Amino acid sequence: MPEIHAETRLAGRSADEAWAIVKDARSFALAADHVLAVRQLPSRNERHRSSEWTVLLNGSEVTWVQDEAAGPGLQLHFTQTAGDLEALTGAWRVEETPTGARISLALAFELGIDGLAPLLEPIWAQSFQAHADALLRAVAAHPTADGE
Repeated sequence: MPEIHAETRLAGRSADEAWAIVKDARSFALAADHVLAVRQLPSRNERHRSSEWTVLLNGSEVTWVQDEAAGPGLQLHFTQTAGDLEALTGAWRVEETPTGARISLALAFELGIDGLAPLLEPIWAQSFQAHADALLRAVAAHPTADGE
């Protein structure tokens, strides 16, 4: 399964402030042009929830439902439970640094097209890298990230 890693820093912002943004995807994700919708689904509890994402990747509309679990610490793990991909898993992590907060997003995906995977995975990996980078830019640009 190809893995994607992206990271950004929020200078002068605490990890708790960054975490408040990260755990509320609807507050930032739609600022990324390729994200068409993020819908919070009925929640089991505060630490476990589900959301439905619709994004444009490689010019195609891709939709998935992901289960999300917070913890330990300032981490949000997600796993696709339904959708257009064979598999999608990942984690957001927020850490305190001497100059502010560091936010990282790691994800792994599987297309489910065995014979074509060697040809398609590098292209989709670039799209998922762009997806992760755009989400991190959206977090950094969130009004509370700038102290507004």
